[in-house]
Amino acid sequence: MSTFLKLASKSWNNLKEIHTCSMLKTINFTQEHNELRKTVRKIIEKNINPYVNKWGKQKSYPIQDVFQKLGSAGMLGITRPSKYGGLGLDYSFQVALLEELSNINCFGIINSISIQTDMATPALARYGSEELKQEFLPPIHAGEMVSCVGISENHCGSDVANILTKAERKGDELIINGGKMWITNGGEADWMCMLANTRTGPRHKNKSLICVPLNSPGVTFNQIEKLGNDCCSNVEYFFEDVRVPVKNIIGEEGMGFMYEMSQLQDERLAASIT
Repeated sequence: MSTFLKLASKSWNNLKEIHTCSMLKTINFTQEHNELRKTVRKIIEKNINPYVNKWGKQKSYPIQDVFQKLGSAGMLGITRPSKYGGLGLDYSFQVALLEELSNINCFGIINSISIQTDMATPALARYGSEELKQEFLPPIHAGEMVSCVGISENHCGSDVANILTKAERKGDELIINGGKMWITNGGEADWMCMLANTRTGPRHKNKSLICVPLNSPGVTFNQIEKLGNDCCSNVEYFFEDVRVPVKNIIGEEGMGFMYEMSQLQDERLAASIT
């Protein structure tokens, strides 16, 4: 069986495992789940909901402060191994977290937190090299590093196969050129889980997911004006000759399309819970 088909099978199995575990929420919540809920609820009631109207008028919220409060309570890496700063719990505890996040009085903030836990980081945790996981996951789980995910582009929305952003290999570096649109947490994010074309070939086999530090030279962005959810920023990013190490590719080069399909399963399920 080809690597592509093996990953497709693994991706489907991941989805079945997540759905099977999430079904347990109706019958198997325990006192431990309730304690987690209380922790999340306390943070929301004390540090988030009283300030939502103020943050909406400011068109931003103190994302670093909120993330660090959640991170110090262990809420940003619930299912991740302890060696990366996670709690090592099963997905039913993530369901409890996501259900509690739905009590935040601004969907933009719910989405912002979910980017950190369920949208930008699952592929890194699942397929990334040990070096990448050690570099990125501990500060992400501690709330010290803000994440965003770069898939959508101006010309194609979230049509993953038709993205145009390129990351060309030159020696031990990738040279990135292109743009990403509608990026939640953009402007405040420290890094992006970016999907880019890294070689020629069929559109589902020529892409890679890359950890891109957003303080890199050549990265710029514009804020996007919206009709609502003003607490949370959305921006358009531009990348001009941005250099990142080849080692920042998540997993195997050319498998980014499938890795992102796997990651989207986590994202869609999280969205349905919140």
